[in-house]
Amino acid sequence: MKVEQHILDVAEDLFNRNGYTSVGVDLIRDEAKVSKTTIYRHFGDKNGLVEAVLNRRHLRFQESLEQAISKIETHQEKLISIIDWHFEWFSTPHFEGCMFMNALAEFKNRDENISRIALDHKCWLLNLVSRAIGKEPDQTQHKPEMIMTFIEGLIIRAKFENILDNKALYKSALLKLLQ
Repeated sequence: MKVEQHILDVAEDLFNRNGYTSVGVDLIRDEAKVSKTTIYRHFGDKNGLVEAVLNRRHLRFQESLEQAISKIETHQEKLISIIDWHFEWFSTPHFEGCMFMNALAEFKNRDENISRIALDHKCWLLNLVSRAIGKEPDQTQHKPEMIMTFIEGLIIRAKFENILDNKALYKSALLKLLQ
């Protein structure tokens, strides 16, 4: 495994579990078993490492969600597929909420690059929802915005309690938003 990818894996896991501010470069160095010099050589500084983690995570999410809806024909089924994808994510052992939301909470007004990456991810997801329900991104955003808020609410609820048993209820509510 390449050293850079290994550092990203370790940093992503630590940031996901503990947040960005509470994880220092020393902890990443110790967990990754590399030198600080190696981290700085690859990423410049801690914020550069956060940016790289978020960019890589976005690409992974983008590829996975796009694939989840790529072969589905109807708008309703595409939207259900997006929700199913999220419920699969919620059920993974490493789910700790949204790293992009957390990045905005920790870096808003402090780091423009990190905030931009997080906001761009959210804009991409909103556009994916828009396309899934058959709305072009430049048209009215009322339904996609409501659905995006619903999805983000599910992410927050899933972080703090088990909502997996209520999946059918949430799907039903989502479909009502589509009407």
